[in-house]
Amino acid sequence: MSPLVTTALRVALIVLALGALGAQVVIVVATVMSVAGGHPPYPTLLHSGAAVTALACFEVAFVAIWVLLSMVRRDAIFDERAFRWVPVLAGAGLLAAFLVGAVCAHVGELDDAPGLVLIGGGIGLAGIAFALLMTVMLGLLRNATRLRRELEQVV
Repeated sequence: MSPLVTTALRVALIVLALGALGAQVVIVVATVMSVAGGHPPYPTLLHSGAAVTALACFEVAFVAIWVLLSMVRRDAIFDERAFRWVPVLAGAGLLAAFLVGAVCAHVGELDDAPGLVLIGGGIGLAGIAFALLMTVMLGLLRNATRLRRELEQVV
Protein backbone atom coordinates (compact mmCIF):
# COMPACT_ATOMS: atom_id res chain seq x y z
CA MET A 1 0.00 0.00 0.00
CA SER A 2 1.24 3.46 -0.88
CA PRO A 3 2.72 5.54 1.96
CA LEU A 4 0.53 8.44 0.79
CA VAL A 5 -2.62 6.36 1.26
CA THR A 6 -1.62 5.10 4.70
CA THR A 7 -0.67 8.60 5.83
CA ALA A 8 -3.95 10.03 4.55
CA LEU A 9 -5.89 7.29 6.34
CA ARG A 10 -4.00 7.94 9.58
CA VAL A 11 -4.74 11.67 9.36
CA ALA A 12 -8.42 10.90 8.74
CA LEU A 13 -8.48 8.52 11.73
CA ILE A 14 -6.92 11.16 13.98
CA VAL A 15 -9.44 13.80 12.88
CA LEU A 16 -12.36 11.40 13.34
CA ALA A 17 -11.12 10.25 16.75
CA LEU A 18 -10.69 13.84 17.94
CA GLY A 19 -14.17 14.67 16.65
CA ALA A 20 -15.67 11.68 18.46
CA LEU A 21 -13.84 12.61 21.66
CA GLY A 22 -15.04 16.21 21.36
CA ALA A 23 -18.61 15.04 20.82
CA GLN A 24 -18.37 12.83 23.91
CA VAL A 25 -17.19 15.77 26.00
CA VAL A 26 -20.03 17.96 24.73
CA ILE A 27 -22.61 15.24 25.43
CA VAL A 28 -21.30 14.59 28.94
CA VAL A 29 -21.15 18.31 29.79
CA ALA A 30 -24.67 18.90 28.44
CA THR A 31 -26.00 15.93 30.41
CA VAL A 32 -24.30 17.07 33.62
CA MET A 33 -25.70 20.57 33.18
CA SER A 34 -29.15 19.11 32.58
CA VAL A 35 -28.90 17.01 35.74
CA ALA A 36 -27.63 20.01 37.74
CA GLY A 37 -30.59 22.10 36.58
CA GLY A 38 -33.12 19.63 37.90
CA HIS A 39 -34.22 16.13 37.18
CA PRO A 40 -33.87 15.45 33.46
CA PRO A 41 -36.27 13.04 31.86
CA TYR A 42 -35.11 9.44 31.75
CA PRO A 43 -34.81 9.35 27.91
CA THR A 44 -32.27 12.19 28.00
CA LEU A 45 -29.92 10.17 30.19
CA LEU A 46 -30.56 7.03 28.15
CA HIS A 47 -29.88 8.75 24.83
CA SER A 48 -26.77 10.51 26.17
CA GLY A 49 -25.36 7.24 27.49
CA ALA A 50 -26.08 5.50 24.20
CA ALA A 51 -24.42 8.30 22.23
CA VAL A 52 -21.27 8.27 24.36
CA THR A 53 -21.10 4.46 24.14
CA ALA A 54 -21.61 4.48 20.35
CA LEU A 55 -18.84 7.05 19.96
CA ALA A 56 -16.59 4.88 22.16
CA CYS A 57 -17.32 1.98 19.79
CA PHE A 58 -16.14 4.12 16.89
CA GLU A 59 -12.98 4.96 18.82
CA VAL A 60 -12.32 1.25 19.40
CA ALA A 61 -12.81 0.67 15.67
CA PHE A 62 -10.34 3.48 14.92
CA VAL A 63 -7.74 1.79 17.12
CA ALA A 64 -8.31 -1.56 15.37
CA ILE A 65 -7.97 0.09 11.95
CA TRP A 66 -4.79 1.88 13.10
CA VAL A 67 -3.23 -1.40 14.27
CA LEU A 68 -4.18 -3.22 11.05
CA LEU A 69 -2.86 -0.32 9.00
CA SER A 70 0.44 -0.47 10.90
CA MET A 71 0.63 -4.19 10.13
CA VAL A 72 0.05 -3.45 6.43
CA ARG A 73 2.87 -0.88 6.43
CA ARG A 74 5.26 -3.44 7.96
CA ASP A 75 4.02 -6.13 5.54
CA ALA A 76 2.92 -8.17 8.56
CA ILE A 77 -0.81 -8.31 7.83
CA PHE A 78 -0.58 -12.02 6.99
CA ASP A 79 0.11 -12.86 10.60
CA GLU A 80 -1.93 -14.53 13.32
CA ARG A 81 -1.96 -11.26 15.31
CA ALA A 82 -4.15 -9.63 12.67
CA PHE A 83 -6.90 -12.18 13.30
CA ARG A 84 -7.81 -10.70 16.68
CA TRP A 85 -8.35 -7.15 15.37
CA VAL A 86 -10.91 -7.89 12.66
CA PRO A 87 -13.54 -9.25 15.11
CA VAL A 88 -12.91 -6.21 17.34
CA LEU A 89 -13.67 -3.99 14.38
CA ALA A 90 -16.81 -5.97 13.49
CA GLY A 91 -18.08 -6.05 17.07
CA ALA A 92 -17.55 -2.32 17.60
CA GLY A 93 -19.38 -1.50 14.38
CA LEU A 94 -22.25 -3.83 15.22
CA LEU A 95 -22.68 -2.46 18.75
CA ALA A 96 -22.55 1.16 17.56
CA ALA A 97 -25.14 0.47 14.85
CA PHE A 98 -27.38 -1.30 17.38
CA LEU A 99 -27.18 1.64 19.80
CA VAL A 100 -27.90 4.25 17.13
CA GLY A 101 -30.74 2.14 15.71
CA ALA A 102 -32.26 1.59 19.15
CA VAL A 103 -32.14 5.30 20.01
CA CYS A 104 -33.72 6.20 16.66
CA ALA A 105 -36.48 3.66 17.27
CA HIS A 106 -37.05 4.95 20.82
CA VAL A 107 -37.11 8.62 19.80
CA GLY A 108 -39.38 7.75 16.89
CA GLU A 109 -41.86 6.20 19.28
CA LEU A 110 -41.68 9.14 21.71
CA ASP A 111 -42.16 11.81 19.06
CA ASP A 112 -44.43 9.80 16.75
CA ALA A 113 -41.86 9.97 13.97
CA PRO A 114 -42.09 6.76 11.91
CA GLY A 115 -39.39 7.99 9.53
CA LEU A 116 -36.91 8.00 12.38
CA VAL A 117 -37.80 4.38 13.16
CA LEU A 118 -37.05 3.48 9.53
CA ILE A 119 -33.74 5.33 9.67
CA GLY A 120 -32.85 3.45 12.86
CA GLY A 121 -33.75 0.16 11.20
CA GLY A 122 -31.60 1.04 8.22
CA ILE A 123 -28.66 1.87 10.47
CA GLY A 124 -29.14 -1.42 12.31
CA LEU A 125 -29.15 -3.35 9.02
CA ALA A 126 -26.05 -1.47 7.89
CA GLY A 127 -24.31 -2.54 11.11
CA ILE A 128 -25.27 -6.16 10.53
CA ALA A 129 -24.01 -5.95 6.94
CA PHE A 130 -20.74 -4.40 8.15
CA ALA A 131 -20.22 -7.16 10.73
CA LEU A 132 -20.92 -9.84 8.12
CA LEU A 133 -18.51 -8.15 5.69
CA MET A 134 -15.80 -8.11 8.37
CA THR A 135 -16.46 -11.82 9.00
CA VAL A 136 -15.95 -12.52 5.29
CA MET A 137 -12.80 -10.39 5.30
CA LEU A 138 -11.49 -12.36 8.29
CA GLY A 139 -12.04 -15.59 6.35
CA LEU A 140 -10.18 -14.15 3.38
CA LEU A 141 -7.34 -13.03 5.64
CA ARG A 142 -7.08 -16.53 7.14
CA ASN A 143 -6.98 -18.11 3.67
CA ALA A 144 -4.40 -15.61 2.41
CA THR A 145 -2.24 -16.22 5.49
CA ARG A 146 -2.43 -19.98 4.99
CA LEU A 147 -1.57 -19.66 1.29
CA ARG A 148 1.35 -17.36 2.07
CA ARG A 149 2.75 -19.87 4.58
CA GLU A 150 2.43 -22.66 2.01
CA LEU A 151 4.14 -20.52 -0.62
CA GLU A 152 6.99 -19.67 1.77
CA GLN A 153 7.52 -23.40 2.38
CA VAL A 154 7.71 -24.09 -1.35
CA VAL A 155 10.12 -21.24 -2.03
